[in-house]
Amino acid sequence: FKDIHIGSIIKEKWEKSSMTVTEFAEKINYHRTSVYYIFDNKTIDIELLITISEVLNYDFIHEIYFKQVSKYFSEKIILHIELDKQYYESLNLNPEKHKDTEKK
Repeated sequence: FKDIHIGSIIKEKWEKSSMTVTEFAEKINYHRTSVYYIFDNKTIDIELLITISEVLNYDFIHEIYFKQVSKYFSEKIILHIELDKQYYESLNLNPEKHKDTEKK
């Protein structure tokens, strides 16, 4: 998650909306100047993120954080498969050959 800059993503989604900064600030119960602080921040309070998600009609939690978690676990699974392959190769066993002999 260290590569995610949530403030930039919020700003990008806000820019696609038709709201002014003042309107956006009012809807999230913040001062106008504080909105720029949100845009500049790399992290955010989860309750504020939920409010912003509702105001901008965009599910930041699902679209960003869950995708990052999925990506993380996908990378771990790929690594595990590669390690299994290396293990079989180190034993001079080919897992595909082994599957063929099991079918016979």
